[in-house]
Order: sequence, then C-alpha cells, then structure tokens
Amino acid sequence: MEINLKDARMETLENCDLQDITEMWNRCWRGYYYDMSYSKDHMKVWLDLSQVSLQHSLAILDKRRVVGFALLAVEEKDGWIAGACIDPEYRRYGLFTLLIKSQLNLANYMRLQRIFLEVLEQNPARNIYQTVGFKSMRQLNVYRATTRTIYDRQRLTAHPLKQTSPEEYFKIRKTTSFKPAWQRRENYLKRYSNLWALINQAGTAGALFAGDKSGPLLDLWSVNLTGAEELIPTMLRRGGKSLILTNQPNDWVFSFLLNYGIIPSAKQIEMCIELS
Repeated sequence: MEINLKDARMETLENCDLQDITEMWNRCWRGYYYDMSYSKDHMKVWLDLSQVSLQHSLAILDKRRVVGFALLAVEEKDGWIAGACIDPEYRRYGLFTLLIKSQLNLANYMRLQRIFLEVLEQNPARNIYQTVGFKSMRQLNVYRATTRTIYDRQRLTAHPLKQTSPEEYFKIRKTTSFKPAWQRRENYLKRYSNLWALINQAGTAGALFAGDKSGPLLDLWSVNLTGAEELIPTMLRRGGKSLILTNQPNDWVFSFLLNYGIIPSAKQIEMCIELS
C-alpha cells in the first residue's frame, strides 16, 4: 500500500465516542508484544483512570480512517502519553514521528512543562521518542510472576503490618524517597474505589490495594532492605500463586524479589521531555 504523507491530516479526538476510540485502539495495537485489546467498558475505565484529555489527544486520519493516535493525560503542568500507536498497515511511513512531534507541539501550545511516557525496552518506538527529544529516566518493571512455590521453598517470614487509611498512606509515602511513576502518582491512584493500605511498623514500606481483601495490588514500595523484608513476604502469602504489579522501579522491592528468583515479565523505560 502506498501512502502519501501529504494526504494525512491531524485532528483531536474530542468528537470521538467510546465505540470509535475502542475500535481505533484495538485495531492499531494489533500484533503488539502482548494483547492490548479492550472492551468498551475496559476502555471507559482506562480513560477515566488516566484522565485522558480527548480535546488535547491527537489522531492521524487517512480520509476518514484513524490510522494512528496519541492519548494525552494532563495533571497541572505535566502531561503523560497514555498510549500512542500506528495501525500496522500504515507503519514504516514516518507517521509515528509526525504524530509525536504534533503532540509535542500541542503540549507546548498548552504550556505544559514536561511530558512523560513508558515504552517497552524492546519497542522500536523508543528510538523515535529519543529522536524527538525524550530522555530515558529509569527502568520500570512489570511483574506477572508465580510466587507460591518460592514462598513455600524459602519459608519467608511474614511480619506484622498495620492497616491504614489511604490518606495516611500517602502522607507517609510523601516523607520517603520513593518516586512514583505516573500511574502510581497519588492523584491517579485515588481514582480507584475502595482503597485500603498496609504499612510496616516503622513506616518505611507500604502497599496499596483497591476493592476488597482480594483486590488488586496497586502500589508497593520500601525505602530500605529491612522494610522490604518485612512487607513483601506478607504480599506473597496474600497473593496466593501470583504477584501482579506494574511500574516498579529498580528499588529495594525489585532487589528483594530478584534475590528470591522473582524476575520481571517485562521491562519498560520511563522517558521524559522538558518543554520550552
């Protein structure tokens, strides 16, 4: 298929409905490293959690067909690309570079100061982000790990933890050196319902959950090895056969898990660009 870049036009997504966005998302992510397909309900939750600003998010259209998009979330003077992709049939024509440059131009017009994103370590899009000015900040780890046999074999000791309110949890976390990625910022996490938290006795490690006692683990941090040793065995025992966690930096939690043979299932690079 021959594509003339002059035929491509850029529009915001503010007039797209949920059905259109879901179709666009699923089509453009075909063939990705893992399944990115969303139902309409899942897409609505994702847009609400991420607080994506559709009026500031861009799409590339070939005639009436969306062939690429960038979703932009905004928090004060910071922005976050909550997904950017090109339809597989339209790749290798320079459209992704055009899309990201256009999104940065719009962010500058909005007077944003910084744009963040995460990209899989092996994704070629990382090179394009670097070309347009994004800088690599750190590695973020994704865990989809089986842990039950490790817990049993190592006979890890669970330590007493105290349950606390989300307000107290974030108050304590603010006093530490932990630097959360975008999806683990306080405002993002507070959009989940029925939050509850655990903290170790010294207040040097904590975990945040959503829903009931079997709800998902949203946040996990420790500022030293002792805190990790006190907190994580309880997390492993509570999680049964698996540990599901995203956006975990190479911190004490990462070190503790690695020590017991729990390795990330995927690695992302957190990137940022400072805008003029």
